[in-house]
Parts: sequence; C-alpha cells; structure tokens
Amino acid sequence: MNSLKLNKFPIFPIGIVVLPGTIQSLQIFEPRYLAMVKKCMSADSGFVITLSKNNENGDSFLSQGTYVEIIDFNQLPNGLLGITVKGAQKVSIKSVEQDESGLHSGSIAPITPPAVDDQAVLAQFPDLINVLTQLKEHPSIKSLPLDIDLLSAESVSYHLAGLIPLSAEQKQNVLEAFDATQRMNILSKLVNKISENST
Repeated sequence: MNSLKLNKFPIFPIGIVVLPGTIQSLQIFEPRYLAMVKKCMSADSGFVITLSKNNENGDSFLSQGTYVEIIDFNQLPNGLLGITVKGAQKVSIKSVEQDESGLHSGSIAPITPPAVDDQAVLAQFPDLINVLTQLKEHPSIKSLPLDIDLLSAESVSYHLAGLIPLSAEQKQNVLEAFDATQRMNILSKLVNKISENST
C-alpha cells in the first residue's frame, strides 16, 4: 500500500461512500469512467472513490475517500458495464488534476489509523458485535467475499457501517473518524437511532 503515495490515481466522485473492507457494485456508463475502468483493469490497479458534493458534474468532491480494487465485472442486462469493487485503504487526496475527458486524478496518501486495544474497545460495544454477528449470517451477506474479523475493532466498525442502512453523509462521518473507538461510538448512536425508528 505504500506505493499509493508515489503515483497519481483516478478519482471517481459519486454519491456513495465505500468503506475499507466492504464490497460495492457499480454501474459505469460515462465514457471517462469506462476508459478509467479499462485502464485500471489492464494495469491491475485501482482507483479512488470519494463522495461528490451535490453538483451535477461531480467536479466538487471531498478530500478523503477510499482506494478500491476491482474484483469482478460483467455486462449488465441494461447494456451498462457492472463492476464490483472492494475498499482497500482510507486515503487523502492531494494535487488534483483534470484531463481533457473530464477525469480527475490525484496523488493519494494512505491514512493509517492509530492502533487501539481491540479487546478493550470491542468490550465496550457488545450490542454492535451482536448486530454484526447476526448480519454476517444473512444468506445474501454470507455469499459476499467479505473478510470480517470479529476480534478487530477496525474490521467490525467498517463492516458494520457497510451493512446497516446509513446515508452517504453518515458513512462519510464513519470513514473520517479518527480511530476505531471514535467510529464505534458514532455507530453505537446510529444503531440506537435505527432501533428506535423501527420500533
């Protein structure tokens, strides 16, 4: 992952947030992004997904996103290209440039989270572990190539946030959290809110 510091990578600003370790299916139809996917696949490289600010061209986006790798692709029934990506690393985006096709690229620096005492953090949030354990066993989730480590606060927090119904802004808050402890605190409040709304 250190090689991420050295190169410019394509940036794909969209209205969703992909968290590290999580899986996302995308439909690609704009020529600039079709070309981007083709180039990434031939170079066996990834790209950065970041949340676009509300404008039609996707020209304005947040400076923290996720470097993703393409793990599958197929032609969809509607004729569009479908790809499946897996979040690999939280990154910050710097030195953004735009080419003549409208594709942005930028230097990206991996954001390495501070180490936490996994056991101590997870012990504070047994309810969240419970929710994730149940979700993990759901047939539609079991079939996904997810590597959920229930002993890692980092893994638990990102996967739980990827599987529960959160808005893009809520997911971005989870992504930008300082460490796994802060992320679990954010999730605890969100899960409580979801529970209250469903009763």
